[in-house]
Amino acid sequence: MFSSLRKGLIYQDVSPNIIDHDVDVDVDQWSYDGRDVYKGVLDPRYIKDKLNVYWLYDDDSIRVGLAEHEAESPEIFKTLWFYDNPFATLLQNPLWKPSGQTIWSLLSNEAYQDCLEDDFRTLEDRALNSGTLLVTPKMLMEKPVVFECQTCGKKSLTKSCQSAFVSELDFSKYSLLFLDDSVIYEITTSQPGDASDQEPELEQAPPPADPHQPGHPVDHRHQRPVTPPADHPQQLASPPSERPQSSPSATP
Repeated sequence: MFSSLRKGLIYQDVSPNIIDHDVDVDVDQWSYDGRDVYKGVLDPRYIKDKLNVYWLYDDDSIRVGLAEHEAESPEIFKTLWFYDNPFATLLQNPLWKPSGQTIWSLLSNEAYQDCLEDDFRTLEDRALNSGTLLVTPKMLMEKPVVFECQTCGKKSLTKSCQSAFVSELDFSKYSLLFLDDSVIYEITTSQPGDASDQEPELEQAPPPADPHQPGHPVDHRHQRPVTPPADHPQQLASPPSERPQSSPSATP
């Protein structure tokens, strides 16, 4: 997920598993974007960015997003959520949806056979030389370079000959197909006047009493540990003596 408060910062750990420093920690219920969640403790990895980052969990201890606060002004914050596909999560825009097509459904029989012959290793380069760029989430996070052979003029995303000229990849020169695991994604249109069309402003919360615990508390009586279920891989990886016998619930 691209940070909303720090240009260039990308949160790459977006699995639903509990982050290590939150396991078995007592956490309180808070409200972000009108959504009641359990808020983990401060993630120390982002202190160097002058951010207070807290991971957020649902009632089943599933990680669902994070809250990033300005360390020096914690009342200024943004909430980032996990969505059901990589482009929506990375770009923080739920309008990104699968198009219903795969890259294979777009290929002609001849093009498919050509790719099949080389075990699909040159699919991206074939598309590139036909004027189409297959854009993956990784490509948005780490913009690649393009290699162009000075002899034959063919382009590649990997160095294929010693005489290749290297240049930055200019997305604007190509037709773009957004692709992840062979599925084509597209951004859907919203209705005129939809709130999603408007540029969101930084959220502001009332100044907290404790600068290390900013946010909107729901009810501090709703406190619980963030613990995986007994049959969850994170629990199975721990010694049996450390596993709880049942999943905890919020205590009124």
